[in-house]
Amino acid sequence: MDSGFEGKTFEKVLVKGLRMAGLDFKENIANGPGWDIQTKGSGWNRLIDDSDVNIKVAGTKWMVSMAELYTLLPWDKLPENYDSKKYEAKVKRLFNKKGVADIVFLKPKTKDIQNRIIEAVKNNNKDELEKLFVKKNFYSEKLGKGYDVRVLDNGERVTSIALDKGGKVFMRSEKPRKIGGSYSVTFRTPTTKLGKQERNVKKD
Repeated sequence: MDSGFEGKTFEKVLVKGLRMAGLDFKENIANGPGWDIQTKGSGWNRLIDDSDVNIKVAGTKWMVSMAELYTLLPWDKLPENYDSKKYEAKVKRLFNKKGVADIVFLKPKTKDIQNRIIEAVKNNNKDELEKLFVKKNFYSEKLGKGYDVRVLDNGERVTSIALDKGGKVFMRSEKPRKIGGSYSVTFRTPTTKLGKQERNVKKD
């Protein structure tokens, strides 16, 4: 889920539009492990296969946020005999436990498409929604099982976490930030196009 107001608002609109278009899915009402809807049944082949889906807004680079990573890593000071590989293994275990690798990130390719979806839902225009809900209008990508974790540091403290897919950075964290009263570690993708263009792997 997008943490910002626009993301939460569009998520609700898109969910309503998907229902209007007759698509079957389960909604994550418990705000659980990173997905917003689980698609199921026929009709989705025009947009996305059966998947756990995280809905994003057009143009955003924000991906996921995880509070557990704040206490899992030494963000303030590296311990003696620091071994990044041990922390990388811990991060990967956490991501696998939460099923992040299997979540499909889905968002409209452009703000115009996003606005057309909003207007179609507002006007109860099912025909327009069916035209809009096709693969060519969306970016979709998932991390997948074969990803690598790099915990990066500056010699004094951990600076960020990079998740690599196919030799490219899929998403990278920022320093912990306070969200809703508690600290969390948020990830961004290097491009808004979700795996649709080349990325350089930054070796810190």
